[in-house]
Amino acid sequence: MKKLKFTLFSVLLVTAFFAHANGSFRLPNGKLIQEGKSKQEVIYIAGAPMYSEVETIAVDEGNGGTPIKREILSYRLPSSLGGMSLVVVTIENNKVVSVESKQESRM
Repeated sequence: MKKLKFTLFSVLLVTAFFAHANGSFRLPNGKLIQEGKSKQEVIYIAGAPMYSEVETIAVDEGNGGTPIKREILSYRLPSSLGGMSLVVVTIENNKVVSVESKQESRM
């Protein structure tokens, strides 16, 4: 019986670890905002952002490189853990490169 409890606890711990991936944010409905998604997918999942900022980064390396378009979308979303969270999604060239979140109660 003790071995079964330990195995069950281990499985639940591993499942919880993978459910909360770094660089992602899970909404209460189970949808996940994560790195690699497109801007359109994020807007479909989370809706219109509370605040949006666009910047263009151009680095002259002497070979005519293309500039990077960076967008920062700020959301106030309900968390799967309960309560509301401030979520900042950074998008470069239409792909999510960073997702940061902080619970309002911990600010």
